[in-house]
Amino acid sequence: MDEDHSSLTHAAEGSALGFLYQSFYALRTLVLLTTDEAAVSVERLDDIELKADGQTLLFQLKHSISATPPAITLKSRSVWRTMKVWIDALSVLNLAETKLHLVAVGAIPAESPLMALTDDQADRADLVAAMTEEAERVLEARDAAAKAEKKRPYGDRVDGCLAFLALPETGRLNLLRRTVIQPDSPTVAEIESEIAGHFQLILPEYRAAVAKRLVEWWDRQIVYSLCGERDRVITRTELQSQIMTIVADLEQDKLVPEFETLGPPDDYQPDGMLARQIELVRGKSFDLKRAIREEWKAREQRGRWTTSNPAMRAKITAYDHVLREHWLDRHDEMVEACAELEAEGKCASGLDLLRWTHNEAANTVQPIAVGWGAPYYVRGSYQVLAINLKVGWHPEYQTMLKGGE
Repeated sequence: MDEDHSSLTHAAEGSALGFLYQSFYALRTLVLLTTDEAAVSVERLDDIELKADGQTLLFQLKHSISATPPAITLKSRSVWRTMKVWIDALSVLNLAETKLHLVAVGAIPAESPLMALTDDQADRADLVAAMTEEAERVLEARDAAAKAEKKRPYGDRVDGCLAFLALPETGRLNLLRRTVIQPDSPTVAEIESEIAGHFQLILPEYRAAVAKRLVEWWDRQIVYSLCGERDRVITRTELQSQIMTIVADLEQDKLVPEFETLGPPDDYQPDGMLARQIELVRGKSFDLKRAIREEWKAREQRGRWTTSNPAMRAKITAYDHVLREHWLDRHDEMVEACAELEAEGKCASGLDLLRWTHNEAANTVQPIAVGWGAPYYVRGSYQVLAINLKVGWHPEYQTMLKGGE
């Protein structure tokens, strides 16, 4: 991999993990609260906005994919970028009712003036002086470079320095009095297990599974909130309700339709046999589109179940037999009825059978488990079976597709 490509990939990974960190940390924040009247949103006034106990808490998150995250110092661009974001938001905030949190996976050196921000009760006067001195140093260095006709340094933090110096001294002190830094915070890879560790009232054997399902549900809620498909704010009551639902499902060994609201990625390429089966009966573009979608859902669901519980393989195999039996009754009848038909009639009959799997089969065949009501599993499993030539739509599909086995 060339250097430019490597740099771009690294940047993309960092950006993606940064957004995931926002989502995960918002969930962690809501889980750790002890007040019921709380709600959180992502990417509104700040990376995370939390309302709890009559206060607004804003969180700026600074994640790092480095094995040794950079330390947080007065020279860190993350500090000055955060200052810029918060100062810009002051016009819409009641600072007396707001707490500002800078969350970083890196550490703060013990001698740094920023250590004052790790203690709510610590005096901030020395920190104000140190930050003022650093901001002035940055501006002086830029002015000196401009006079020398050199490239001006510190472009990644100058806006924060300017915004900080534009505040009166009392404004700087008031801002920092409402500011907290949380160094050495868990990384995106650590948060799920940390959440599981807080479920002390849940049986130990369920904790990891509850945390995993909760994170998956939470990620969907965050995406829906950003897309306008749900309220921007997610309440702690919703979170509590979802935890109870997940625990109840686990206790009943209930199968959960984890892919009902999901779809295949844009670059998903199904097995070519799926399309060949549909082309054989002259299916339309919408037949192929929904077949691909449902096949992906069913395949992912089957994989998820067998990964979490290997015993599910036997249940899936047995249910495939049930699906094939229902299909075979209809296919045998179709073969007999089509014996004297021309090619066009055979294709039309086969297309009817294909569409039966999508429109009617889920209401005809018993569900894979009591309480299961998601039709995608039946629809998609028929496509999985069709790919493996265990079922087919054309009366003569086995002969006509023999070369594709």
